[in-house]
Amino acid sequence: MVKCAVLGCGLMGCKIAGELARQGHRVKMTDSNAEVLNSAYQRMEEDKQELLREGLLMQGAFPGQVLCLSRLEETVSDAEFIFEAVHDNLDTKSDLLEKVSHVCQPEAVISTNTLHLDVNEVFARCAKRERCLGLRFLFPVYYIPEVEINPSRDTSSSTTERVRCLLEDMGKTLFFRSGGNPLILTEEQREERRRVVLEQLHRSSGFGRAEQANSVPALGWGGGGGGGGYHHSQQLHQVHQVQQQQLQQLLQQQQSECAICLDRARDCLLSPCHHLALCCTCAQLLHSRRDFCPVCRQPIQDVIKVYHT
Repeated sequence: MVKCAVLGCGLMGCKIAGELARQGHRVKMTDSNAEVLNSAYQRMEEDKQELLREGLLMQGAFPGQVLCLSRLEETVSDAEFIFEAVHDNLDTKSDLLEKVSHVCQPEAVISTNTLHLDVNEVFARCAKRERCLGLRFLFPVYYIPEVEINPSRDTSSSTTERVRCLLEDMGKTLFFRSGGNPLILTEEQREERRRVVLEQLHRSSGFGRAEQANSVPALGWGGGGGGGGYHHSQQLHQVHQVQQQQLQQLLQQQQSECAICLDRARDCLLSPCHHLALCCTCAQLLHSRRDFCPVCRQPIQDVIKVYHT
């Protein structure tokens, strides 16, 4: 399990968070718009139902947990990978990521999901810019294995390698942007990719991680060259199938520790939703500031202590 944070609960942010959780990672989300944040839970429930019908989800819940938090600092404090997916505006992204770079872990990888902005400008005011890079998932995220990577001039090779390992373990294929032209799929191309993924799934016996024959691009700058500048090394990339026992072990681990501090045991119920997700210390903190349940985003009216026997 990798600890991830997603900034922005719009259409793309929710899809990225859902895909990370579908692969077993723990995800914390936040959004500056409270209405958008509070609606993220319902939109992800709709995604789960679609994935369940398509056979991309083996049960009614993601293996990884998704939490929606009101405060940026709590969202990114322990994250190993941070995925920013807010409005594609330079000032908005720059201001947000500058703050994030000072409150997150010093080794956390910070990525921006941008279509047209210069990543060097986006990260210009960030601390430790060598761990920052552009990373763009293609829509619809659950069905498209390709992910565009766009390093800045400061991005270190170790950062690129960490991202490669994370995404390839999820069954994704990295390709490097060439010049200033992002890859944008047409509606027909999206539907074709979706059809291929579902066909591969139905031919396999996996639990949502179907065998995929992808073109895995070589890690290196993609400038110049033919074919639109996208360099692909042809090799067969077979994704590991998730075993039922491994999923159950992961779920049991996540269901025992506090979803906020990830340290103390869950020992209280939130009222009125009755979610058992937090330790009393963290629950009382959220209650005192009139915050919401991080699981379903209902207001916390009371905290009920639970005693385990």
